Amino acid sequence: MVKTEPTLARQLSAAVLLGLTSISWVLGLYLGIWVVLLHIYAVAGEAIVLRQDIVAYLFGAGTERLPSMTALNLAEARHLLDVRRLFAALENLFYAVLGISTLLLMLQRHFAAGRMWLLTGYMGLISILLLGLSIALDGFVPLFVWLHTVVFPAGTWVFPDNSVLIQLFPLAYFLQFGVLYMAALVLIFTGLLIGNHRRSR
Repeated sequence: MVKTEPTLARQLSAAVLLGLTSISWVLGLYLGIWVVLLHIYAVAGEAIVLRQDIVAYLFGAGTERLPSMTALNLAEARHLLDVRRLFAALENLFYAVLGISTLLLMLQRHFAAGRMWLLTGYMGLISILLLGLSIALDGFVPLFVWLHTVVFPAGTWVFPDNSVLIQLFPLAYFLQFGVLYMAALVLIFTGLLIGNHRRSR
């Protein structure tokens, strides 16, 4: 009995550490792919000069103050400043999560790394499946609205149809990004599963 309790305690703590590490890496991959895709969008060629200027501003061009584009009204400029700060915060969060995830991975060096990556792949795909199911049942718009209500102050992100921001960044623009984002996540998490299944043979 004396020997069993420490063994069970070690197994339990190891399982908890394994779960925490996988959750941390799932979050890290979500954030990392988000950041990478945003930067790809930032450097991709834009035919519309104003949209190109806005995207550059969102990624740190100029000083951190209201954008100086004369085509924007005050409400639109303030919203872009909020978005810029959000993007910077998400990128900083990604680096923090990446550091924590790496530390957790090093702490469980006695485990086979394959178990952690396998669990990460399964957890990631399940989360994507649930997200996709939610979008399939309710549509993209409710998710889009909910995200905005969570990250932006009330009344600061709703604009009329003739707004410059709505014309430059219609819902289809965000839907396209969302599809690419989810596809990239599916590829990454599926790759983790396939790679670790092959390695275990």
